[in-house]
Amino acid sequence: MMRTILTVAYVLGLAFALGSYSAWAITDRFAGFSALSIGQWTGYPRAGSQDADPYARAHAARNGGIALGAAEGLAFSAARDSEGAMIVGTCSYVIEGRLPASRLWTLRTVDQNGRTLEAPEGLSARTHNRAILHDPDGSIRILVSDEAEPGNWLHLDHEGPVRFVLALYDTAIATSTGLIDFSMPDVRRVRCQS
Repeated sequence: MMRTILTVAYVLGLAFALGSYSAWAITDRFAGFSALSIGQWTGYPRAGSQDADPYARAHAARNGGIALGAAEGLAFSAARDSEGAMIVGTCSYVIEGRLPASRLWTLRTVDQNGRTLEAPEGLSARTHNRAILHDPDGSIRILVSDEAEPGNWLHLDHEGPVRFVLALYDTAIATSTGLIDFSMPDVRRVRCQS
């Protein structure tokens, strides 16, 4: 009798622990099924809509995020560079290329938990389209590194993996039917601290 009770308690405890871990892991690492990938950048156009799948809603609720609605815009993130390597805070990167048309865009660096990285006073770890110089053809070139350089530059000095988050506001990409081929800037590693 006691052995049966202990076996049932063990099985229930194990089921609860494994179920809790799997729910935590899926809502931490999986942002939903409606991913839109362009190069290294991934966004979830339906995450802020009524059509969002349960995983996207759970991911947003767990991480405290509020997804942009389809009419508002779309946030993309890049966790890997153009060579497929993880983006880490001890390396320097160039974000270069054309962006889809939008009224406003912002670029920031976040840690692996999604928290925006802060820069020392007088430096910036985030920018927007009205704060940078554009090339004559409308493309951008932003250096993200620990040492300031001329031109468009963002501070990056962080141990461990990071992501670049590019939010496009009032853009057609969020409601696109797939007839237009959009391009996003490349994320290229320049050098790493030794």
